[in-house]
Amino acid sequence: MNSWKKTLIGLTFVLIVAIAVILILGYKMLTKSLADYDGERSIAGISAKVTIYSDKFGIPLIKSENDEDAAFALGYVHAQERLFQMDIARRAGEGKLSEVLGSKLISIDKMFRTLGIFKNAKANFPLLNDASKRILIAYSKGVNSFIKEAHGKYPVEFDILGYDPEPWKPEHSMIIAKLMGWELNISWWTDIVYSQLVQKFGEQKAKELIPDYLENAPTIIPSELKQVSSISNDLINVDRSYRNLIGLTGTHIGSNNWVVNGLKSASGKPIIANDPHLGFTAPARWYFAMIRSKNWNAEGFTIAGLPSIVIGKNENIAWAMTNVMADDADFFSEKIDSTGRIYFHDGNWKPLTIYKDTIKVKNEQDVVFEIKKTLHGPIISDVHQFKNMYSKNGMVNATLSLRWTGFEFSDEIYSSILLNRAKNWEEFKEALRYFTNPGQNFVYADKNGNIGYVCAAKLPIRATNSPTFVMDGTSSANDWKGFVPYDEMPKLYNPPQNYIASANNKTVKNFPYHISNIWEPSSRIERITELLTSKTIHSVNDFEKYQMDFVSPYAKNLTRYLLDAFKGVKLKDKNLKLCLDLIGNWNYEINAKSQAPTIYNFYLKNLIKNVLNDDLPDDILKEYVFIANVPYRKINEMMEKGSSYFDDIRTPQIETKDEIIRKSLSDALSELETNYGTDLTSWQWGEIHKVVFKHMFHDQSSLLDKLINVGPFEIGGDGTTIFNTEYSFSELYDKQKNLTDPKRKEVFENKLGPSMRYIYDFGDPDYLYMILPTGESGHFMNSHYKDMTEMWLKGKYIKLPLNENEFIRNSNHSFTLLPN
Repeated sequence: MNSWKKTLIGLTFVLIVAIAVILILGYKMLTKSLADYDGERSIAGISAKVTIYSDKFGIPLIKSENDEDAAFALGYVHAQERLFQMDIARRAGEGKLSEVLGSKLISIDKMFRTLGIFKNAKANFPLLNDASKRILIAYSKGVNSFIKEAHGKYPVEFDILGYDPEPWKPEHSMIIAKLMGWELNISWWTDIVYSQLVQKFGEQKAKELIPDYLENAPTIIPSELKQVSSISNDLINVDRSYRNLIGLTGTHIGSNNWVVNGLKSASGKPIIANDPHLGFTAPARWYFAMIRSKNWNAEGFTIAGLPSIVIGKNENIAWAMTNVMADDADFFSEKIDSTGRIYFHDGNWKPLTIYKDTIKVKNEQDVVFEIKKTLHGPIISDVHQFKNMYSKNGMVNATLSLRWTGFEFSDEIYSSILLNRAKNWEEFKEALRYFTNPGQNFVYADKNGNIGYVCAAKLPIRATNSPTFVMDGTSSANDWKGFVPYDEMPKLYNPPQNYIASANNKTVKNFPYHISNIWEPSSRIERITELLTSKTIHSVNDFEKYQMDFVSPYAKNLTRYLLDAFKGVKLKDKNLKLCLDLIGNWNYEINAKSQAPTIYNFYLKNLIKNVLNDDLPDDILKEYVFIANVPYRKINEMMEKGSSYFDDIRTPQIETKDEIIRKSLSDALSELETNYGTDLTSWQWGEIHKVVFKHMFHDQSSLLDKLINVGPFEIGGDGTTIFNTEYSFSELYDKQKNLTDPKRKEVFENKLGPSMRYIYDFGDPDYLYMILPTGESGHFMNSHYKDMTEMWLKGKYIKLPLNENEFIRNSNHSFTLLPN
């Protein structure tokens, strides 16, 4: 054999061996952190034996002799499955992301350090109920036990970023709770944007852009707003960066829940259902667990980092939650003197509270900065890393402080302890006395056949019931006057209609205090009510269908104006006529396989643009539509009542509503034909509207995305259907993106939706129906990372046995912790 052939064979062999070694080492690196569901561990921190049984989906049943050991075990399994998810979340709340992710995250760290979430947690921990402290400490010990045990085999994300997780503290769990409150706190976005509208367009034109809601107090624009300096988007931009990083995208941050009593139930007992709408991520937002201990016997959905069943049931009651959409934050325009050390309030100059803080930055120098506070709260208008004190028009930007109910002392852990143990309506109500942030609509049912509702939120008492704008901070007239007493908060018990439902809509009439002006469009609650009143008796199977419902009352209402605008109009374009025929014969189900939803959604996109973009510059339009319920509500209101905004100010003639409607459909048709061809059969909504459950490391490479992301999948619905599948309005109008590229279909990508589904029938008490969008595990090489996705997409549920003996008998794994 020739020498060159020998050399080639030798090199080939070496290459094959090298590749094999790399693959083996890579596989070991990716799988070293996978959970061990079987075996036995002697462990410090527990007082008695704890056994963790898990089923074929990795759902655990934690059996312990006391509640502290149960909390320890929950911390252990949370860390075992979701350690990186937990660590990034607490780092965000601490303002320590730059330490591991670099200088691009300085602004986010500065925002959270200025908000002081971790500082408040440290100050508030000693004030908690003793029961809360015990559970938090036990839970932290469980997390730390796993962190210590897993040293050297942490999830691969830690290896990539080059750091090890620090010990878990009880205050870190308090951070996780407050971060959920911050995520669901979106009212302040509209305060900034609406104030900018007033500054740019004046009171009357701005007022036309602010959506109304039946029975809300009239919108009152404070006269002082005219004197406020230019209002910056710095906080909005930094917070958006944080939400994009963590995967908290989407703004229909709400949910559906409903309950029927035995008179409307096939089983003769209450049936309760819940599907919270949150930004989609991989791993999932929730982790399902079952607890069996001395006084803590509950099952349901937990959040990694928190020692509680957040949504679920015990042997006596069940509960479900939706976001109140509470307006729980206000901005105050502060007057600071030239020294930057004092501020003006009620005719006097008062000293600012000032302290220095330090952000550690990976591979760079520390960043030292000052945090300033007034009596209202921290000054947050300069959180951006490269803040410019001047706006684009050269005006000095306003100095804004923030007051948020999340800054107030609260003990949600104690609330959850009482809630998880509650036996009846009175104990349920008492548990929620301590639940303040984020404000939630709690729907209730019990084994005795009762149903109920409690609005649990800390609502500020203000001088006006229309606090939609930045307030003047120089006068105490605008300061909060206290908080609405819990005993005056809306509650409902055994109503005569025999059901209760909420979908982030206005839940009470004639309430004397301001709750919100960012209620969701009524579409979802209309459809839920329609379904619950469509028949006398409902079953679990009915509820499963309702949670998968894609019919949009909003689309039904909006398209009637479209059809009316074309009545009597002679049409020459074949596709335009076909579009109108499809809309006219549509049943308003936003089905993934249908073309009518595509036409409708492109029409809506162009309608918003044609009505508003001539008046609103691109940057303001993008912010105006960011909170999706704002354009949804306003466009519908304009259709009903008319508006001066229908006129295109760029043309000499005055356009009518019908002319803009016809132009919008024509523009939608042109866009569809350009991007997807002239054959309408290829315009199926699911081809354009898809969902991807994205890992934090997404979009680094297509190969990596296939490993760590789950999807894409075709999906129906939009932001107005019970099965909420929101896409981003602001991305539709982002001029920096090439929206005319035929390959760019992800502008209608589903960002948010049901983060879980849950149904429980007290008539069949030994089973609960649940599903997650992905799975229990946070390890992308684990079979439980995405083993529920197909079921979630198809509306299938896991029928989970709640009887302890049955669960153990059918369990696939058993893991025992023994006291050391």
